[in-house]
Amino acid sequence: MFILTQAFENVLYLIHMNKEVIYLEPEDDITDILSKLQRAEQKVVALVPPKKATMLRSAVNMKLVARAAKECKKVAVIVTADPAISKMAMTAQIPVAKTLQSRPVVPTKESLEAAQAEEQVIDEDLADASDKAELDSLKAKAKTPAVGTKSASEKVSGKDADTIELSEESLENGSKGAKRGSEKGQKGDSSKKVPDITKYRKWIIAGVATAVLLIIFGVWALVFAPAVKITVAMSTTSNNFSEEVRFTSDPSAENITEGVLYAHKATFEPEYSENFEATGKEDRGERATGTVSLKMIFKPTSGTAAKIGLAKGAKLTATTADGKAVVYTLDEDYSASFDGTDNGVSEIQSAGWKCTGSALAGISQCSLTVSSAKVTAAAAGEDYNIGAGRQWNSITDDDENITISNSGAFSGGSSREVTTVTQANLDSAKERILASHASEGRSLLLEQVKSDDVVVIESSFASEAGDVKSNPALGAEVDENAKPEITVKAIYSVYTIDKTKIEEYIKAKMTVADDQRIYSVGEPYFERFTSIEESARLKTVVKTGPTVTEETILDKSKGRKIGEVQSLLRSINGVSSVDIAPSYFWVRSVPNDPNKVTIELTVEDN
Repeated sequence: MFILTQAFENVLYLIHMNKEVIYLEPEDDITDILSKLQRAEQKVVALVPPKKATMLRSAVNMKLVARAAKECKKVAVIVTADPAISKMAMTAQIPVAKTLQSRPVVPTKESLEAAQAEEQVIDEDLADASDKAELDSLKAKAKTPAVGTKSASEKVSGKDADTIELSEESLENGSKGAKRGSEKGQKGDSSKKVPDITKYRKWIIAGVATAVLLIIFGVWALVFAPAVKITVAMSTTSNNFSEEVRFTSDPSAENITEGVLYAHKATFEPEYSENFEATGKEDRGERATGTVSLKMIFKPTSGTAAKIGLAKGAKLTATTADGKAVVYTLDEDYSASFDGTDNGVSEIQSAGWKCTGSALAGISQCSLTVSSAKVTAAAAGEDYNIGAGRQWNSITDDDENITISNSGAFSGGSSREVTTVTQANLDSAKERILASHASEGRSLLLEQVKSDDVVVIESSFASEAGDVKSNPALGAEVDENAKPEITVKAIYSVYTIDKTKIEEYIKAKMTVADDQRIYSVGEPYFERFTSIEESARLKTVVKTGPTVTEETILDKSKGRKIGEVQSLLRSINGVSSVDIAPSYFWVRSVPNDPNKVTIELTVEDN
């Protein structure tokens, strides 16, 4: 205990002195000493020469040290017990201290003589001593003054300051082996040793650091670290839920109470391209043209409206020399409208028709003759190049009779068969693409829409074709040896329903006892879904159990021992097991801070 006390006092003395210690080496010369002195950071610099040092036994060197200290505004102190060095220090007026812990003073002639006298007594006694016991006695006699007297050095200085001896070994090691002198005005044993601060400094620093770390760890371990996780397993009962529900595609029409759920249509629309075989055959040659004579007779009926004559685009059929029927279309309009009145007769007459009589009652018929009406073959081909005087199909009904003939031959028809893209080609390729990618499209769509927030009605999956493009286009000619390409936008769709809406409907529809609650709703699914316009049956499993909340568990746990909390919670009706996991092994109680308590409720089927 005494050693620790003295060491602590030495630490305070060093802090108070605020000095820098420089240990000189035997090989250092005066320039090295001056350089170290100038580089020192503290104002007070203690120079500790080694044993039997010679560099400071020169008056010139000592004066150089004094001048250098003055120029750099520092106070140089020589720490030594060597009288020769002390004598040089006296000439240069540099303070000397026997140890690093003693007070430095400027040596005087009297103090040096007194020190030399003490050393002489020790040396003479040592020469006459015959054994170790006598040697120890002589050392004590030389160093310990008589009770009530002062040493020679104390008389010379005129002060009662502490004087601490420094042995030769202490000088060599810097500060070790210092001895404590007698205290001012106090009798006692002056031979007690003062611990060297450098010897215990590391232990003191380590002890202080350890104490700080222990305090920090204690605060963390007792204040911040404690936390627990409480897992309470509830004994529940599984109940099957089954109700008929309807759907709507309008969000505003949703009615949870009535069981009308909004179904969102999710789509995935990738595009697929592939080549296909064009099978259409078409004659893309020139069409034959010619003229025909038309004789049209109309028998008007009073009060009966009719469209008379032939309109542009009307189809006329002739027979070729080999008996083949060929069709031509009329290039111009030779028709009129009759409304069944006398005014109607005037209108058709103004259109070129000739009628017998002027009034409807006296008219038997109206007629129109066209000698050269232009017609064009309905298709290309040489078969439409017919000769003159061919037979034409006449058009006859109750009120009208049309006779057709040609006085000249038709010409210009030629044949050139090409391959074309038909609608059947496109339909076949489209269906093939949809069928080959249906499984892939379904998987990609479900992957996009599936989540914990929605229920997917997988039976509502459907696929259809969107835009269809082909190159060449529909009806276009396909170059020889070319493969046409079709691009189809596939539209895959499926209906999803918000899971929270379903759970809301289930909880509103299901009735539980007052002391029971719904703990969980299983994964809902729909049976017999055909379309969004039709109803389907919603099914799932609902787990119910006793009403135990996290607030209840927290109230029964805060600030209590872990074992006590387990007993309290197990006593609740419906609790099957309780597990409390502390954050660290030293945590024995549940913290009062709710933020450090995690509660997890799990359910177990009966």
